Amino acid sequence: MLTPVCSQGRFPLNPSVVNVSKRHPRHAAKGPATRGFATDSWLVIGVLLAVSLGLQSIIFAPISVWPCAYVCLVPWILVIGWCSSPRRVYVTSYLLGFAFFLINVKWIAPITVAGYVALSAYLAAYFPLVACPIRHAVRRRRVPMTIAVPVIWVGSEFLRAIVISGFPWFFLSHSQYRILPLIQISDLVGAYGVSFMVAMVNGALADAVFTWLRARTDRDGVTWWRRAWPGLAATAVVVLGVLVYGLVQIHRDTSVRGPKIAVIQGDYPSRITGPIVTENEKARRYFSIAEEAAATQPDLFLLPETPWTMFLNRSYRQLDDETDQWVRWSKSCFEALQDFATRHDAELITGAMSRVFTPLDRRAEEWKYNSAFVFRPDGSQPERYDKVHTVYFGETVPFRFGRLRFLYIWFNSLSPFGQDDSEYTLTPGKEFNVFEMGAKSQNGKRYRFGIPICYEDVMPYVSRRFVIGPDGNKQVDFLLNISNDGWFLHSNELPQHLAICSFRAVENRVGIARAVNTGISGFIDADGRIHDLVTGPDGRSHGPGIEGWRTATIDVDTRCSLYSRTGDVFALICCLLWGAGYADYLVARVRGNRAAEPKTTDRTHGLRP
Repeated sequence: MLTPVCSQGRFPLNPSVVNVSKRHPRHAAKGPATRGFATDSWLVIGVLLAVSLGLQSIIFAPISVWPCAYVCLVPWILVIGWCSSPRRVYVTSYLLGFAFFLINVKWIAPITVAGYVALSAYLAAYFPLVACPIRHAVRRRRVPMTIAVPVIWVGSEFLRAIVISGFPWFFLSHSQYRILPLIQISDLVGAYGVSFMVAMVNGALADAVFTWLRARTDRDGVTWWRRAWPGLAATAVVVLGVLVYGLVQIHRDTSVRGPKIAVIQGDYPSRITGPIVTENEKARRYFSIAEEAAATQPDLFLLPETPWTMFLNRSYRQLDDETDQWVRWSKSCFEALQDFATRHDAELITGAMSRVFTPLDRRAEEWKYNSAFVFRPDGSQPERYDKVHTVYFGETVPFRFGRLRFLYIWFNSLSPFGQDDSEYTLTPGKEFNVFEMGAKSQNGKRYRFGIPICYEDVMPYVSRRFVIGPDGNKQVDFLLNISNDGWFLHSNELPQHLAICSFRAVENRVGIARAVNTGISGFIDADGRIHDLVTGPDGRSHGPGIEGWRTATIDVDTRCSLYSRTGDVFALICCLLWGAGYADYLVARVRGNRAAEPKTTDRTHGLRP
């Protein structure tokens, strides 16, 4: 149960708190005295964390109860500040994180149950890693949670986005993707800036609760409002500033209509086992959908990442082995795609595999790439981009070469794609290619674009590399994302992927067109507005499980954002401050342990033994 504590000294108002003080003398003396109450009750902690878990789980797409994002961390923060036992805080925080990710990344389970559990267990570690420095900052250093919570939370989001290939999913900012005025700040400091604002509100509300409870036990005559208003006022100023900046940016006239693009969406869930649709059937259906879209006379047709299995790189197509069915199939696919682009006088972009044989390389007999091919209407040789940021365990198994290859062999055997000792690992590309096209609908006007493949559009630092050139200037007019979300069936991953992608548009002030197997395909303006999604036969419904096409003009924005020029500097600073908080915590622990050691005197030397 909750126990009131006198903040004027170390003596509790209620004798029942004495037991807590005896078990945790340092924490009972320094911590709860500033928080108003102390508790070690599993019931209270469990209820608070259950509320936090529920709120955090409903703020993201497709449920998207976005206002709850501003209070979802408060119950958890109360546990961090109230609980007398540090161990109990960290254990329950880990359990909160583990439960959150088990609930919200269950779309990975159809691919690999072991990987789903392992990923959830790893990501859960960020919760106690956040709780520890927050607890230290507010209990030992008296830092307001209005400051500590947003800085440490954003630092954790940044670290999670880059460690082990990165998993930049479920940022607090992603809950706000529909509220356009609030996400425009992303063009200055990235999506992390929106997360900072949301976390700051949570911290300010938690501070207000603590201050109110403290005022009930204090006897200095100072009202809780006089203590709480600075944090609440500072938070209100930040939110108001973000809102005003967003409204100004949305009403700026910096965009023009770009080329007409037709996005093509199939509905072919990918399964390791179960019913398989033949590659020939997929190809026929995609060409049929593209022919329907051709009536709108687009300047460019956009197909998803690997709509069907084929190897389109030139060296592979030039193999003379006509007995190999994949060689014959890939040649026929290439000819069909090139003929389509020529007949309709339009660019055609599709994802495909590239397979390069390397008989003289002692490391591997072949290199495989996840590629995007740009077919030209003049029939010239298509250009190609090889995906640079491959996903660990989904596309690439680490430690393939070198002394740790035994780990690679083990990891590969655990993967559902590495059965029978097959090496499915792809090779990352080397550069972020920029392509040009002419728009026939605009008398041949030239445009530049990049093609982030699959999860490259959820990695902030990857999409930025497509946009900003070596000279620090904007080098593309728009981005074309091709993805295959069929591995996740018709799950919540699909709308979440779309929501995250909208932040890449705002961060870099570029329009984005997306073609995704199983969905969700459509367009995103440079202000993050999602529009012209591929719809069902009724013309209204959209989302997973729909096949079709949509033609629209893509947004071309003249702005080169600060984020594109500077990258994740803001998030990096938060991460460094988080690290500094940990260092300070360790120093304080060492000093505290030394101070707690019994001081006995050696009669011979007059020193402690």
